[in-house]
Amino acid sequence: MISRNEACASACDDAAVDDGPDVSRDAIALAVVDDHPAIALAIQAAIQAEPGDPATPPVRFVGAARTVGQARELLARDGDRPDIVLCDIQLEAGIDGLDVISAAHEAGAQAIVLTSFDRSSLMRAAFERGASGFLDKRTDPSEILAAVRAVAAGGTAFSAATLDAARYAPRPPSLREIEVIREIQRGSTSDEIGGRLGISTRTVESHLRRLFDRYGVVSRAELAVLAINEGWVEAAR
Repeated sequence: MISRNEACASACDDAAVDDGPDVSRDAIALAVVDDHPAIALAIQAAIQAEPGDPATPPVRFVGAARTVGQARELLARDGDRPDIVLCDIQLEAGIDGLDVISAAHEAGAQAIVLTSFDRSSLMRAAFERGASGFLDKRTDPSEILAAVRAVAAGGTAFSAATLDAARYAPRPPSLREIEVIREIQRGSTSDEIGGRLGISTRTVESHLRRLFDRYGVVSRAELAVLAINEGWVEAAR
């Protein structure tokens, strides 16, 4: 028979090794921001198909958004706020996926870029906005979820090649400069661009000079082609 003193000692020993709830098993709340709903559905299916490993924290899908505004709503809600956001760089309005990265940081979440645009300038922009990873959409879903867990644990999901590309890439244009480039794509003159954007012709020419100098181009056509190749704007349809 165990004495009272022995029982107390055993209980004290148990208490000494009790570290409280196992926070490593807390689920990671994940949201997807992409203007193609199939991406969110694929990620959700990958989460549901996971066998469940006691050694890794589970990932819980908490929502999807297609625009920056919808992403902000996800990040601001009271319950089921995401810890990690997977977001594309290029959404319906251009490269405003960068704004999702900023919004995630403002809400205390982390952002991982999941995109088909592997342009070095976009990698640099995402890195400078504070993204915790940069993945290609062709990445296997299991690797994407591994990256989510790595970032949730305080790590990052950048390959060495991505970091090198981001380090030496040109800075992408500002939103105003992208508006000017889009007008150039349409064949607009400086006067027409100024009228549409509500700025002077002189300001338009100033934007163009800075763009030419920054990217080493010598014509509007070359600038437009560069912008398409770098993924800053979509090709005119």
